[in-house]
Amino acid sequence: MKKETISFNDTGNFSKKFLSFINKDSKEEHFPEEKNIIKAIDKVDFNNSKRRTLHSEIISQYHSIEIGNKLSENIDSILSDNTFTITTGHQLNVCTGPLYVVYKIISTIKLAENLSKKYPNYNFIPVYWMASEDHDFDEIKSFHSLGRTHVWDIETSGPVGDINPKSFANILQKESSVPSFFLEAYNSSDSLSEAVIKYMNFLFGERGLIVIDPNSKLLKKSFVQIIEDDIINNSIYNIEKTSEIKSDVLVRKINFFYQEKNFRERIEKENEYKILSTSKSFDESTMKKLIHSSPENFSPNVISRCLFQQSILPNISYVGGPAEIVYWLSFKKFFKSYDINYPVLIPRDFCLILSEKVQKIIKKYSLTSRDLFKSRHVLESKSIGAFEDETKNFSNEIQKIKDAVESLSSKFGDIDSTMKPHVLATGKKIEKTVSQVQRRYVNALKKNNSDAISHIKFLCDNLKPNNSIQERKENMISFYDSSFIDDLYKELDPLDLNFKILMR
Repeated sequence: MKKETISFNDTGNFSKKFLSFINKDSKEEHFPEEKNIIKAIDKVDFNNSKRRTLHSEIISQYHSIEIGNKLSENIDSILSDNTFTITTGHQLNVCTGPLYVVYKIISTIKLAENLSKKYPNYNFIPVYWMASEDHDFDEIKSFHSLGRTHVWDIETSGPVGDINPKSFANILQKESSVPSFFLEAYNSSDSLSEAVIKYMNFLFGERGLIVIDPNSKLLKKSFVQIIEDDIINNSIYNIEKTSEIKSDVLVRKINFFYQEKNFRERIEKENEYKILSTSKSFDESTMKKLIHSSPENFSPNVISRCLFQQSILPNISYVGGPAEIVYWLSFKKFFKSYDINYPVLIPRDFCLILSEKVQKIIKKYSLTSRDLFKSRHVLESKSIGAFEDETKNFSNEIQKIKDAVESLSSKFGDIDSTMKPHVLATGKKIEKTVSQVQRRYVNALKKNNSDAISHIKFLCDNLKPNNSIQERKENMISFYDSSFIDDLYKELDPLDLNFKILMR
C-alpha cells in the first residue's frame, strides 16, 4: 500500500464539534496526545482484586477457543499492576460490518503496541468491547460488499449477543466471496457473541487483541453500587440537571435497561419500577435485592456503559469514531462525580481505499486528494474540463454581467441612491438565470462525453457506494486477501490526526 493524507477539515465529512476537538480548540488532559496517555497511568485506580476478577472472566470467555502466545501473554499480564488497556468498542455487526470497525480495532492494536515498545516498563494491551447487550438487531443484520447488500432477515428480540448465528452461516455458504473463517465462526458457535470472539481472534488474535463480552454477572457485580444509585436515586440524571455542559445524548431518569434472555427493555419509575413492554414491575425493596442478587439483568445504556467500562478495566484511552468522541466529551462530568478515571480520547483512523483501477481514473482526469471527497456532479464537470476550459463554461459571460451590473449600480448611485439596491438585485436574478443555463450546457457536454461520465460513475461507486462514505458502507470482504490486515497495520496510526488515503 501507498498512503497519502488529507486534513479532516478538507474532507467535508465531520461535524464542527469533532473538528473542534481535533483542532485542539481546548487543550485538556483527555486530548489525543501521547504525553496525555502516559500521564493517565497515574490516575488509574485498579486494585489486585479487580485485576483477578477481570482475568478470571476473560479466561472463562476464551475457554473453548485456541489462542496464540501473544494473546495468552496479554491476558495473563492483566494480573500485573503495570498493565493498562487501550479500548475500543462496537456493535456485533455481521462479518464485522462497515470497514471502519476494522479500522477502529487496528488503530487500538497499533496504539497499544507502539506505546509498549516506547515505554517497556508498562504493558499496554488492546481490548475490543463487544456491545453484546444491544437489542437493535436492525443495525447489525446486514453488510454491503462488492455492490450487494446481504441481510440476515430473522425475527429476534433481546440482547443480540445471545442470538444463535447458525442461520446466518446458511446465508453465507451461498456467497463465494465470504472468507471461510466467518463461516467457521458462525457455524461452530451457539451465540453471536461467541462467533464474534472467534473471528476476531482469527483476524487479530496474533496481535494480542482481547475481546471482552461485558454481559457478565461477575463483571457487573463490581458495578452494583452505581447501578443502584442510578436506578434508585436517579444519580446520573441529577448530575446532568445541575451541569452547565449538557450531554450529547438524552439522559434519562434511569439509565439502565432490564434484560432477560428474550428481551431488553427500559426501566421507568411510577408507583413501582415498571419494565416497559412487559408485565413486570417491582417495588423499591425488591428492585434493590434484584440489583445485588442478579446484576446481570441490568444492562447499561450509552452513558452508564462508559462508566461501566472504565470501572472494570485498567483503561487509560478510548479509541472511537467521531460521534463517540463527541458524546464521551459531554460525559466527563459523570466520571468526575463518581471519581472514575476518564480516558484519553483517541479518534480512530479514517481511511479511503483506492484500487488500481480507481487510481488510473484519478490520474487520467488529474483529480486531487480533495477532489475525492467532492460530489459526483463536481467530478463529472471536472472530468470534461467544465471548470478549467472557458469554452466549456459561462465564467467569462457571468463576469461580464457582474461588471455591467456594478457599472449600472454606480451610475444610479450617483443620481438616485435608492435605485442601487434594485439594480444589484436585478443583476443577481440575471446571474442566477445564466447559471441555470450553464448547468444545462454542462449537462449537454456530459452527454457528449459518455466515456468520461462512465469512468466517474465507476469512481464514485467505489468512493461512495450507495451514496455513502466508503468506510461507513463497504465491508472488508470487498478488499480482503491474505495481506489486507497486515497492510492496514503498517499504514494506520491514530495519533496521526489526518484522513488516510490508501492505494492498493
